[in-house]
Amino acid sequence: MTCAIFLLGVVLTWVFFWPLWSGGGLMGGDMYPYYFPQKAFFADSVKSGTIPLWNPFVGFGYPTLGESQTGVLYPPNLVLYSGLSVNTAYNVSQLFHYFIAFLATWALGRRLGLSVMAAILAATAFVYGWFPARICLEWTIIGGAWFSAILWAATVYLQSQKRWALVAIGLFLGMDLLAGHYNMAFITLLVLVWFPFLVHKKDEVETPKPVQQLLPLLLLIGCGFLIGAVQLLPSWELKSLSQRQDVNEKFSPTYGNLPPEAISQLWQPWSWHAQDELTDHLLRDAGWLNVPVETNQVEAFVYCGLLTIILILLGCVVPSLRRGNPLPGFWRWGLLGLIGLLFATGWPTYYLSEVPGFGFFRGPGRYSLVTCFAFSLMAAGIFDSLVRKLTFTSSSRSLLGSILIGILIADLWAVSRQYAPGFGASWGRSIFYVVMVDHPPIAAREQSELRDFFKQAGGNVRLYAPGENVPSMLGVSSLPVYLGLGPEIYEKDQVRFDFSTDNEAEIQESGERLRSFGVTHLLLEDPINEATWNVTLHSQWIDLMLNGAFGRREPYYLYTLNDALGRAYVEGHPEIEVKVDSSPNEVVVTFQSPAETLDADVVLTDLNFPGWTGYEKSAEKQSLFRRQHIQLDEPAKQATVRWKYQPWSVRCGAVLSIIGLLLAFFSPRIIERIKPVSSNKN
Repeated sequence: MTCAIFLLGVVLTWVFFWPLWSGGGLMGGDMYPYYFPQKAFFADSVKSGTIPLWNPFVGFGYPTLGESQTGVLYPPNLVLYSGLSVNTAYNVSQLFHYFIAFLATWALGRRLGLSVMAAILAATAFVYGWFPARICLEWTIIGGAWFSAILWAATVYLQSQKRWALVAIGLFLGMDLLAGHYNMAFITLLVLVWFPFLVHKKDEVETPKPVQQLLPLLLLIGCGFLIGAVQLLPSWELKSLSQRQDVNEKFSPTYGNLPPEAISQLWQPWSWHAQDELTDHLLRDAGWLNVPVETNQVEAFVYCGLLTIILILLGCVVPSLRRGNPLPGFWRWGLLGLIGLLFATGWPTYYLSEVPGFGFFRGPGRYSLVTCFAFSLMAAGIFDSLVRKLTFTSSSRSLLGSILIGILIADLWAVSRQYAPGFGASWGRSIFYVVMVDHPPIAAREQSELRDFFKQAGGNVRLYAPGENVPSMLGVSSLPVYLGLGPEIYEKDQVRFDFSTDNEAEIQESGERLRSFGVTHLLLEDPINEATWNVTLHSQWIDLMLNGAFGRREPYYLYTLNDALGRAYVEGHPEIEVKVDSSPNEVVVTFQSPAETLDADVVLTDLNFPGWTGYEKSAEKQSLFRRQHIQLDEPAKQATVRWKYQPWSVRCGAVLSIIGLLLAFFSPRIIERIKPVSSNKN
């Protein structure tokens, strides 16, 4: 039976995402502006034997552990991206975590008392109801896999007091945090608080006092946070310097809510996802009790199958089905689901934004995860109760269960798609904001001629190009920038430029700003006046990766700024040619001075950030970019200026993570010394 469940878990990933199995990939949403630039840089770094703490190619740079979405120290990432291509590693990661989420949810259902078939129904409804629409967001299924795994381990502990389950909770939580998707971990912990009221004792053990039961659980949750400290501390450091310092027009915790009117997706998804009008427009016009903040169709999506809702309604109106339910606490599970819907509307976040945790994340619609989880288990319990009342043979019950699950899979598959009728090449491949394609542009990165051009240009260049982050995959530092949690400067208008203007004063100011930012090249979709902008057209390019990523057939126009300072320069001495050798955690600037003496500042237009050599904490001494003073008293002498990134947050976090791992592994002995949690030896 276990092998059959494993096989089903694999088959379901193929049913929903078959192009990813054959070398295809995802396009649209945040795939190219956000995830692939991070993963491409990460893959290049780990393949060269470096753990990248800093990404120097996106804008003026940012701390990769602080921003967190790269998942630098997440073990599966280290394995996959060090040995596979970027696209293959990303696909394997997605499919693997769908498999783990399904398996963990099934195991949780079985532990709660569901039959094999009912547990399959619960796992299918939850994993393939809520997650596929969010495949454009990498964190959802990774966090979802650990969500189910943590709750499974918690259920084992609460039912049997087995200490190995406590260790598993700590390790799983640590893995969840190392993946860098804190919102899912936060939601998991909130559900975990409710779990002691949902889980009934299963094994014959002595029931400990509440405090005895709670303290070991808190200890291992603490171990999980310690394990994730090497990821958490850099994020905390970055938050204090980011656009998320407080609620503002650039960051609102209630963005991405579930409008109360859109809760009807649960029982009539066609009214939201099968209309002539775009779903985003329908959500915008859903004005009944809405939080006054925008949302989108991915964050506001909630669905776990019509069969799920029908079974729950049967349980509500037929008391005998509730009495025969192998999953006790029908109404308590229902209350958990309703609480999830309440939080998904965004109203609790709207009023609790100052409470730690609630104000850090956007997308309260994600709390609908809890709703789909609770509803899926409730429906599975009623399914079990219903089947047991039927006077069918065992094989007939299995056949009925298989048919119903097949109908559920078809329903979930259809609702997760956005497609035009017919059986064309794109039929069934469009999943909300992304499309599954056979030949993803990221696969052409090694054949990119623009990438070869910038490799030959050296490190003292910076590119301004359309498409945030995407040009950084060419191996060149580039503007503008798009980050979920990033340095505040990237959200300001001063790092964005309007090349369509013909106002000479604006053009002059923009040119000065571009040069002060170290920009040396422009890659634009439309030609500009060379004389007015003081640039020279270098060439026109049709690049396999870049054009493919933006779906553009026309060429890009590559310009060189005529009097560019460069990414690094000697202040006051534009005649000195500077060479920049940049790696993830170190930048080396070398040059030769023709003058007999030199007394000047070397400026590197990379972000001046805590942890870099020469960073000044005092506000009076801070500057946007890094600089070092240098004095030379011999002509033609080569000078070298070196900046290293050695942040205290990473070093301190690493020590705490090691302590957390040791505590987790030795926690059974620690707990036993404090007080045995059970009369049984586990």
